[in-house]
Amino acid sequence: MKYYQEITLLDSDEKSIYEIWSEVYMQLHIALADVKNKHAIDTIGVSLPNYRYEEKKGQTFAILGNKLRVFASSQKLLEALNLDKWLERLTDYVHVKRIAEVGNKTKGNVVVKRYRHKNVLKQAEEFAKHKGITYEAALAHCAKHKQDNKPYPYINLKSITNSQPYSLSIMQEVVDNETQGTFNSYGINNKLDNITVPHW
Repeated sequence: MKYYQEITLLDSDEKSIYEIWSEVYMQLHIALADVKNKHAIDTIGVSLPNYRYEEKKGQTFAILGNKLRVFASSQKLLEALNLDKWLERLTDYVHVKRIAEVGNKTKGNVVVKRYRHKNVLKQAEEFAKHKGITYEAALAHCAKHKQDNKPYPYINLKSITNSQPYSLSIMQEVVDNETQGTFNSYGINNKLDNITVPHW
């Protein structure tokens, strides 16, 4: 990933940062789907440089921050994405920097994935079927190895097909190795993939 474009969400009296995130990410999602359909481009990935956790009054809060970086292997790919066009109606709420080279800015790599919380009962059902054991044994196993309940930051979105609301929970982890591959139409990894983008 040699080129990037950075989007900064601006403070606003009219809209909360959460509303702005929803609108920006919905436009990005549509733009990534469009560039994939029209140009077969699926190698554009994103990162959240201010992604972090904060402790307040004994509780942990997941924070997306106010920046989004969009990465590609060439300037041509980001030009095809054309973020300025897709974010045109949000100019009061975002600042989009010009396409730039990553150069020597990077201090490492991150993997960005969608996190989907699985109901322990559903997990047990799948595990029982997979292992050929009783549901009760699978439930005991799944309860013992319960998924991480860490709060992941999320963006509220609406389905384009049926207008149903849903949350896009995002995991971002720093990793040692750089890997290349394709991303989904959110610019992040599918569940089993570990494709990286630069981080600084």
